[in-house]
Parts: sequence; C-alpha cells; structure tokens
Amino acid sequence: MKKNLFISIFILSAAFSSCAKFLEEKNISGITAENYYVDVAGYESLVNSCYASLRDIYGINPSLFEWGTDIGTRGEIELVSGSANDVPAEQLNEYRTLTPDNGPINTFFSAAFSGIQSCNTAIHRADAIPDLGEELKARRTAEVRFLRAYYYYLLVENFGAVPIVEEEFTEPVSHFEPASEQTVYEFLGNELSAIIPSLEADPTKVEAGRVTQGAAKQLHALLYLTKGYKSFGSDADFVRAAQIGEELINGSAYSLQPSFAEVFEPGNEKNREIIFSVQYGPQPGYNGNAQNIMFGWRYWREQGFDEVSAVTDYNRRRSDFMPTQFLYTLFNTAKDARYEATFLSELYATKDEGNIRKGDLRYYFPFPDQPFTSTDEANLKANNPRVEVIRFERWKQAFSNVGGAEKFPMINKFYAPDAGLPYNNEFTYASTKDVFLFRLGETYLITAEAYYNAGETGKAVEKLNVLRERAAKAGQSLAITAADVDLDFILDERAREMAGEYKRWLDLKRTRKLERAFEHNILTKMANPSGIVDNKYYLRPIPQSVIDRDTGEYPQNDGY
Repeated sequence: MKKNLFISIFILSAAFSSCAKFLEEKNISGITAENYYVDVAGYESLVNSCYASLRDIYGINPSLFEWGTDIGTRGEIELVSGSANDVPAEQLNEYRTLTPDNGPINTFFSAAFSGIQSCNTAIHRADAIPDLGEELKARRTAEVRFLRAYYYYLLVENFGAVPIVEEEFTEPVSHFEPASEQTVYEFLGNELSAIIPSLEADPTKVEAGRVTQGAAKQLHALLYLTKGYKSFGSDADFVRAAQIGEELINGSAYSLQPSFAEVFEPGNEKNREIIFSVQYGPQPGYNGNAQNIMFGWRYWREQGFDEVSAVTDYNRRRSDFMPTQFLYTLFNTAKDARYEATFLSELYATKDEGNIRKGDLRYYFPFPDQPFTSTDEANLKANNPRVEVIRFERWKQAFSNVGGAEKFPMINKFYAPDAGLPYNNEFTYASTKDVFLFRLGETYLITAEAYYNAGETGKAVEKLNVLRERAAKAGQSLAITAADVDLDFILDERAREMAGEYKRWLDLKRTRKLERAFEHNILTKMANPSGIVDNKYYLRPIPQSVIDRDTGEYPQNDGY
C-alpha cells in the first residue's frame, strides 16, 4: 500500500470529527486525543468509540442492505414537492443510472473507513497505556481488530478492491492503492484466526455488546462461506464454514430461543441467541436506531390515529423499506408462526375521531395464502364497521403507475414500546432496542448453506429443520427433505427467518442471485424489463469524492 502526503478526506476527516464529537459529548474542554488516551479510562473510551462507529452505519438509514433486493423495495420515502422519486433510493433500488455521487453510498464508505481509523488508533495506542494490563490489552485490541475486520467485510463486499489501512495516521496521506478482494480476504482470515484466542469465550462474563469468541467465529464462518463462491475460493471454504458453524451450534455459549417471536420480544435483547449486536439505549449518543420505523407506512396520517398514542401502540412509521409482495408469498401462514411474528396484519384506532372510536379495527390485511371470501369480508365488517380490508393485490406502491395502496402488513418484529415521542425530526421516534448483527438462528443458516455448497445436502436439511421446527405452529410440521433444498430454497428460508435484519443485499451478492430482485421487486423489474442483471451491479461505485481527492488516480469500479 502506498502512502503520500495527506490522507483522503473520506477517511481522516471523518475519524477526526468522530474524536472531536466524542470529546465534546464528554464535555472535556481543551483536551485532545493525544493527552486524553493516556490511561486506562481514556483508552477504554477510545475502544468504546470503535464500537460506537457501528451506529453510524446502522443507526439512521442502512439502505445499502435493504433496497434493490427480492424481498425489500422502496416505499414513498419522503414526498418532496409532490415527487416520490427520491433519486438516491431509485438508483439503489432500481439499479438505474447508479452513479458515484449517490449519497447513501458515500455516507456508508466514509462511515466504514472512519470506524477503521478509530480501530487503528486503539490498536496502536495500546502499548503506550502504562496501567493497561497485558490480558486486558490483548482482549481490547482483539475486540477492535474484530470491529476493523467487520468494517472491511462490509467494504469489500460492497466495493470489491479497497485499501487495507492498518496505520494510525497522524499526518495526511494523499493516495491509497486498493488491495484486491483476494488480498482483503486473506487479511481478514488471518486477523480473525489471530484474535480468537484473546477474546472472551463466555458471553455472560462481559457486558452485552462486547465482541466475544462467538462473534469472531460467526464472522469467520461468514467469510469462508462468502469466499467459497469467489474465483479465488474453493469447496474447502464451504467445508471450513460449516465446521466453524458447528462449533458455535454445539457449544454451550449460545442457544436458540424457544420461539421465533421471543428473539425480538421487547426487553429481551440480551437473550442467549444473540451473538453480537449494536448497542442502543437511553444514554446520550446511543439513540438513533430506526429499525422500528423504517419498515412501514404512515398510518398515523389516517383518520382514527394520532401521533402520540400511535407511537406507543405501533411506533410512528415511514415507508423507506417496503416489503415486496414476493416476501409475503414465502410463508405458509397456516403452519409458520414467523409470519404473524414478523408482520402486523391488524391496526386499531388510537383515538376517537368522527364516527371512529378508539379501539376500532381500522385496517385488516388477510393472510395472502389463505381464502378470504366476500362472505368473510362481510362478516368482518358486520362486527367492525370502520374497517378497511386491503387485499394482497394492493400491497404495493401507489406511485410510478404501480397501482397499489401503499398500505401493507408492516414488518413489526422490531416494535419498540419505548420509542421516542414526537419532535421536529422523525428519527427521534427511533428505538433504543439493539440491532442484532449476529444471532444463532443465522448460524444455522450459514452452516446449512455451507453444507449444501459442500455437497452435503442431508446435513443442510438437518440445520434448516431445526429452525423450521421452532417456527412451526402447535400441531403443525414444517419439516423438509433433501429433495426440497436448493440455493433458492435456502435464500427463501433466510428471508422467512431474517426479513429486515439488514442482510439481504449481501445475501444476494454472495450467492450471485441479484436476478431475484429483477424478477420479484416491482420497481426494479419495471426499470429493467429485459431482466438482464449487469455484472457491475454486484459492486457499488467508488464515491466520486474519494476519486476526486486522491492524487494517485484511485480507480473506479468497472462500468461506472
């Protein structure tokens, strides 16, 4: 990697801003990083800032993970001057005229490298802390090396070749040479192998949200699984991913919750299924997780609802991330309890208004795979005269001539009863619940996918059936056989289990299955009637600001 005179602004300015913000929040006037990070207390604050960088990626609008997939599309977003065509969203969701000046792409790139630079600072300053014991130093540096590896995993999957930056920069550098995907993967594999022994194995012995051996193993398994699909990978990578997955599944540190619904139950964020999560809470600087409000529609503008009580009952929703109709069709609602645990199919009035009374059933969304006849509707309305029944064929956008109602069963598994009350900024309605990055349910899915690609479909079925058994309603069976399983089935199962968990674009990219978005995402399909997926869309464009500020002709990804 080459270094010249001053670092590209996308890395260093973001890191310096993060440091300045941290010191400002601590109300430490006149103290700089150089004289603050000199003892254990200061160093622990530095490590915490490395964790806090995760909130810059997941806290506001992690659109790169949800738009442009087979199960997630864009809703009305923000109606500006009467237009629903928000250009950055349209570019990412429809893959149309995706450009290097796309705002969400630039924000994500900068946030990830800012996190990396914070980690580099923590790694390089550890030896200078006189009262930092060797065991604690080894554990904390292992934690931040994991975080750095995670940021790099997100970067390499989104952008391909990226610079490997291990130094703490105290002077500007003008040019970085991107390392190949293979080199980045080798770096990440070596990092994770090196740090696992220094991390705590027992998650009950550390604070919630700390990196543990389990988190490092999950990322390691995911890296092997992803590498197996690449030109520089092999079947041995799938075998290794399955082995690591089995270690986590068969260990005593983590266990599945008895039911799918319990995983997301408010107040249960610290349950034993969670391997690693981004921490939120009422503390200053911790708020901002919008996972509870993004997957919805603005019901609170309808008659019978008010913003204050509706926030408590349902959370105040936006239509940034909208489920595709395809997602709903993946569930057998008579058997699979995950449908009702994931989606909200009934909304009740939260205030008296006109002839509507608080508690009246206002919106009803029939199960899409079960009969709901005109007689059924008449009976429902006889008991609930203020209800509007919205059937499956209308669960789509109301703009761009799609012809839907822009009303649909909202993803509700992230509901947070303690979400913020109204202020000027909609994001103050956000949740204080944690964002789950790794959980044991996904470990089963990673392991099943690895086994399938390694040619051991029987073992893949075993892992999938564990999750499906948990998902089955009382007296029902969701068991499958080897004849049912292929890669598309595994992706379907990931959708049923993990809808809205900020994984889907990465799933389709890893498996080279973006054509599913071009088939099942209405807006994507309309924008690409030929159905042909340009290979360039498996990577994002390098932000134009990065290229403009680099003095060494930083390369753009092919096709952009």
